[in-house]
Amino acid sequence: MTFSQNAGSGRRREGASLPRRRSPWISSFAMILPSLILLMIFYFYPMMKLLPQSIYEDHAFTLQYFQHIFSEPVYIKTLLRTIWLCLATTAINFILGYPVAYLLSIVKSKTAGAIMTIILLSLWTSLLVRTYSWMVILQRTGVVNSFLLALGIVSEPVQIMYTPAAVLIGMVHILLPYMILPIYSVLRSIDKNLSLAAMSLGASRTKTFLRVTLPLSVPGIASGILLVFIQSLGFYVTPMLLGGAQTLVASGLIDRQMFTFLDWSFGSALGVILLLITILFLGVFDRFFGMDSLQKRLV
Repeated sequence: MTFSQNAGSGRRREGASLPRRRSPWISSFAMILPSLILLMIFYFYPMMKLLPQSIYEDHAFTLQYFQHIFSEPVYIKTLLRTIWLCLATTAINFILGYPVAYLLSIVKSKTAGAIMTIILLSLWTSLLVRTYSWMVILQRTGVVNSFLLALGIVSEPVQIMYTPAAVLIGMVHILLPYMILPIYSVLRSIDKNLSLAAMSLGASRTKTFLRVTLPLSVPGIASGILLVFIQSLGFYVTPMLLGGAQTLVASGLIDRQMFTFLDWSFGSALGVILLLITILFLGVFDRFFGMDSLQKRLV
């Protein structure tokens, strides 16, 4: 046997001993398969059941439930109130959350850790407990009214509970961490040398922030807006407890139709409209921020 034949047989033996590599897409699909199964069972399947129930009555196609929603002022008012509360919650969270996130990105690590612990404390507490705490604070005999009466600002307790203001306060408090955390993660990843370079070229701190830091933090801002708005659309416990029947939102209206009046078809139609509002928001969001560019910049 020649040397080349020995070398060839040796290479074949080495090649035979190497394990066969999987395709990258197969490995990725195997990793996300459990999540896909859960989504199919608990999300997509209920959604597929929801739509037919809203457009069929006795096996016949109908749009009467949607017509009923848009013909009754009370339902239109409830949907508009829901959208307004979601937009207001998102805007206030951005106004309050961005300075906190920026502060976290520039202070020392120990100070940032202490502030972050305070922020995360709200996430470690039950949603129901936090909502009941606001009920104690905002009621007629609560902390706010007692403080206003003690200072002589008002002569009698102010009605704060069961108003849009009470719902807005509770939603802002509960969703604020979801605005702070993504903005902070992006601000922390920005190279500090960029700001130093801008200031070395004559830019003031304000101009450096507006021209360098703020544009680079847009992915975090976009993520915070997306998280807060979509979560606030489906809020149920906080609006029901702080707003009551006087400040009904879409989730409470759906619950009332399905479990009080047992009108599942009409409740399904309301759910479909809420889903369409979410899809519309995602379309506008993609138009202004871009899902693909956002994902690339965050990753």
